[in-house]
Amino acid sequence: MHLLHRPGREVTNGTLAMDTRKIYIETYGCQMNIADTELLIGLLKPHGYESTSKAEQADVILLNTCAIREHAEERVLKRLNELVRYKARKSSVLLGLTGCMAQHHREQLLDKAPFLDLILGPDAYRHLPNLLMQEDSDEPLVAVRLDREETYADISPVRAEGIRAWVTVMRGCDKFCTFCIVPYVRGRERSVPFNALLTQVHELADQGYKEVVYLGQTVNAYRDGEKDFADLLQKTALIDGIERVRFTSPHPSDMTDRIIEAMATCPKVAPYLHLPLQSASNRVLERMERGYTIERYAD
Repeated sequence: MHLLHRPGREVTNGTLAMDTRKIYIETYGCQMNIADTELLIGLLKPHGYESTSKAEQADVILLNTCAIREHAEERVLKRLNELVRYKARKSSVLLGLTGCMAQHHREQLLDKAPFLDLILGPDAYRHLPNLLMQEDSDEPLVAVRLDREETYADISPVRAEGIRAWVTVMRGCDKFCTFCIVPYVRGRERSVPFNALLTQVHELADQGYKEVVYLGQTVNAYRDGEKDFADLLQKTALIDGIERVRFTSPHPSDMTDRIIEAMATCPKVAPYLHLPLQSASNRVLERMERGYTIERYAD
């Protein structure tokens, strides 16, 4: 691979003078993927890219993917074969796959979709602007290494208009349930710094957002030093302009009395809890390596 400047870009005083280029992203999967799509757009915006809702207008087409359900993977491969026609019409169009499916199937993807230009795992998004400045006529650009330190805390997502904002508080998972591949495609748990999250929510309130939804594979396992998820809920509830706080998805093993107390005493925290049980059989829960019993869950 070699570095080059894309057509329409000139070097001025040592920096790139950029024409606006368009990026089209389709998102598959959970709210984490929606948040990651907003992150990707935020990463590319300072480099002269703007989002478009029409694939035919795009210079870069990305499918941000899920690897939890087989049906979703089949849909993605079918969609890739539909989108490749834009490359046939305009050779400079770059077609890429990002997210969990890219991480999980990195070795098979090029056999199934040899026309791909980019393959990026969830911890490699920071490399995307530089990767788009590279070109190799023979091989796609692949970045799928997991990173135990990456939280993207310094990146400002470009969020959809409305009153609700997705805010990722932690990435990865340490649970290793026997039926789940999340730790293998999203890596180990790491939390976004506490003060960085509060700053982000203050900015959201200033921008007119009324509701924040905290996201994490095991969102209630959040911890930054002495600060835990209960502290985060309590401090967020004090921010003027934010009227509702939600979160998903918590894990029963990480549900504490302090979190329950925060939910009970903070009116802004929604009186709603999505707490996956998975099974009412202790034998099955043990085989799943869920880390709790039905009695503990009921308690």
